[in-house]
Amino acid sequence: MSDLVYTELISQPYQNCIISAGLVAGHPVDTFYLRFDRNDESGLTILLRPDEMAAIAYCATGTLWSHLEELV
Repeated sequence: MSDLVYTELISQPYQNCIISAGLVAGHPVDTFYLRFDRNDESGLTILLRPDEMAAIAYCATGTLWSHLEELV
């Protein structure tokens, strides 16, 4: 799938990595991507459908919320 076009919508840089996400065009099903780049290593890009992106957001938010509840 070399005809994919990525449009970055958000990026969060850290000292040793960058997490970014955005839209992908040209794929028959997936319309979002999530990318992890660490230093000069080859990055990991995951192509996702809207429901899969929502599931990741749900799981991440639930995990963070549960962690905060443990601290109280």
